[in-house]
Amino acid sequence: RLAFFDAHNHVHMSMPGQIPPFEENLSMETAEAFNRHSKDVANTLLGEVDCSVGSNVVVRGMALMSTQPRDFAVVNIVCDKIRRAEEDCLSGPFKSVPCYGVHPWFLHEAEADGAVLGSDPANGGFWWEELLRQSLLENPSACVGEIGLDTARYDPATGNPYTPLDRQVEAFEAQLRIATELERPVSVHAVRAWGPLLNILNKRFGKKKGDKPPRMYFHAFGGKPAVVDQVDAACRGTSEVIYGFAPIINFRSPKTAEVIRKIGIDRLVLETDHEDYRCVKDSLDANANFVAKALDMDKVDVINRTSANALRFYGLE
Repeated sequence: RLAFFDAHNHVHMSMPGQIPPFEENLSMETAEAFNRHSKDVANTLLGEVDCSVGSNVVVRGMALMSTQPRDFAVVNIVCDKIRRAEEDCLSGPFKSVPCYGVHPWFLHEAEADGAVLGSDPANGGFWWEELLRQSLLENPSACVGEIGLDTARYDPATGNPYTPLDRQVEAFEAQLRIATELERPVSVHAVRAWGPLLNILNKRFGKKKGDKPPRMYFHAFGGKPAVVDQVDAACRGTSEVIYGFAPIINFRSPKTAEVIRKIGIDRLVLETDHEDYRCVKDSLDANANFVAKALDMDKVDVINRTSANALRFYGLE
């Protein structure tokens, strides 16, 4: 049976009302609402799917990416509900990977939460660093994500970045250090920020094994083919570097197929980057079609190889 793996999504954010304000412990009412929603997510993702290659193609796993401390607990609820549903599912095992991190788009919200909480981190750090570390320690299979840099995201009311780049850099470095310390893979977001990102990897982290996170994944990769070589060189000290492309982001660009050919099937994963869990299956199918055409491969081989790559990257083999 063919099995898709969605290496990067945010389906916990499809909950009506979105993510609640940060609370150390979700209220019983809020937690129960997310439990009900998570059951819908689980039932949809664990069910059969009719794709163009036949009805034996199913979704068999996903990595669920946090965006800020507000949704760490929600990610846990969704992953736990999927695990529980999977125990009763007759269509086979489903592997879910909880991922904790602070996305550059939402760093300003995390900063605001810190002010409300009255936190005053020492040495100019971040109040959520210990929460991130503790969340990872409590779940040895968890990844760090989604983290990164973005200079294209502006507040429409002011025309200024939601978070200045220098503060984004501090947050990115802090999370890379935690991932390195705890030996966790990372999922990286980079938009119009390749210079600063490569500078961090080249100058702030060493080139030996153990100087960087063990595995790094550049999701919705928007760089040109030459940037692949630069990223690979900057990631020396990491055992594996992989790349993903999201249909809703990358497939309108004429360079994407060329970049996919540059990377090759052995370092590609399929991803959706979706919040709406109802779109995951169709998006994975479209992704497999695109990659198969770009690499002149059979679609079945693309599904099998990319799923194997994702399982290896997330330590699920």
